[in-house]
Amino acid sequence: MLHTSLLPAQRVLYCSPVGDRFTLRMELAGRAGDYYWVQTAKRIGTHEEQQFDIYDRRMKPVNTIPFLSFSDTAIKEYQVFSDSYFEQMVLLGGHKKTMVWLKRYEPGGSQVAEGRIIGSFPFSESGNNFLLVRSADRSRILLLGFESMGASPPRLHAVLFDQDWQVQSYQVYKHPFITQPTIQNDFTNYPLEDFDNVPVKLANNGQWLMETPSRTSRNYLLFHFNAEDTVVSYKEMGLPPSTTIEEVNLSINNEREEASAGVLSTFHYDMLKNVRVAHYSMKDKSFDFDSAYRFSTLVSGKVKEENVVKESFIAVPGKGFLLLKEYGRVFTDWYEDGESYDAQWDPAFLLATYDIPNNGGVRLPVLRDGYARYRTLGGLGDSHARGDLGMFYFPANRGDTCWSGMISKEQVTELNSPNLSYFMVPVRDRLVFLYNSFFRGEDPYATTTVLDHRGDVIPDAGVLFWKFKNTNLHFQQSRQISEEEVVIPYDNNYRRNGFAIIHF
Repeated sequence: MLHTSLLPAQRVLYCSPVGDRFTLRMELAGRAGDYYWVQTAKRIGTHEEQQFDIYDRRMKPVNTIPFLSFSDTAIKEYQVFSDSYFEQMVLLGGHKKTMVWLKRYEPGGSQVAEGRIIGSFPFSESGNNFLLVRSADRSRILLLGFESMGASPPRLHAVLFDQDWQVQSYQVYKHPFITQPTIQNDFTNYPLEDFDNVPVKLANNGQWLMETPSRTSRNYLLFHFNAEDTVVSYKEMGLPPSTTIEEVNLSINNEREEASAGVLSTFHYDMLKNVRVAHYSMKDKSFDFDSAYRFSTLVSGKVKEENVVKESFIAVPGKGFLLLKEYGRVFTDWYEDGESYDAQWDPAFLLATYDIPNNGGVRLPVLRDGYARYRTLGGLGDSHARGDLGMFYFPANRGDTCWSGMISKEQVTELNSPNLSYFMVPVRDRLVFLYNSFFRGEDPYATTTVLDHRGDVIPDAGVLFWKFKNTNLHFQQSRQISEEEVVIPYDNNYRRNGFAIIHF
């Protein structure tokens, strides 16, 4: 590791570990200017108190401020970070109305002014009926409210703010096909950012897109809104009638005023996939590329994926989409020519054997350590060890091609975590995979594999990790806090916790 110090790689910044018995939990909420804000919960006597611990750019503690306590009328809080401020935006419920309240702090923790009301809605709903979205350049913020209308489609309220929270427009949209695209369940949330894998995105010019299920069929719709009026345009993405939706995703190219929309669905069994990808022109309000990819993630003849742990459908901005599948234990059962399988005439079994492309029937070699790329979509070997990560790429542009790949590295993270053990970040036409490996067969250490969008390895482009001895980075709990910055919680052998920060 020390011999790689001269390579053109990013280094990692670690904060000092915390390990007192009064600290219950810590979360790095975000960065305001040159300061990092950590939300900390401590046990004081018999009760719990929360506070913000503020660190400078070298991750040295510089300030602590008490956490804002809310009244019983608060239904949702958003923590918003920018280069100039940290802001708490709170939705306050009332009788047939919802107020939007804001409190602002300087990056170092000084309060700018008393809190103020910056807007309101003429209805009362739960906090789950609201979404906060921010543009890539952080110049615009969109607050969406979905007003329930009984058996009718919801009425969509959209408030567009500038970066100083001045209202630019307030529009109300009524359309028979509108549905809410996603839900932010927690009371405390962050804005949906341009780099997040979510089905709603705000462009720098104030227009916004939303990918939602149709209310009249099983297909998906891509809505296009303009904050200057209430005109609603949409395009339909058709899906096979026998599939079940798994994930949807959306990305925007602000420079070209284009977008890519993807829908991942499955045919009865999790290993039989259908991916619908469309490329949308925001200028012409039309699709200029629309394709479907149907394949099996298992080798020919298999219909059960007994050792898959987690899946994730990720946007590769400006390029397409990537399906990631992490595997756990090795297969314990075989299906040879369907003879030992009771439901050998199940349509899914027949599709897996004959109809769905699977590397032309060629069985790929088993990978036991490292990375391998394959030119087609299909099953990646007969069996998988714990920590294998399969990847399948789907282009959203003409002239690009599909591919699949595999990273095989033993993982020691929890199998029941809601996230992959690998953390993938698209950065400037690169796909950076962060994960744990082993050093001389002993303690796990962090490492990286960097690919281009074609799946080829970019040599000497990985992250350079320091202080890996006795430190375990938890990539399953990683979070991206800006377009080129991620935070990774860690602990050491002394049961002390902290954060590692990577700036690409």
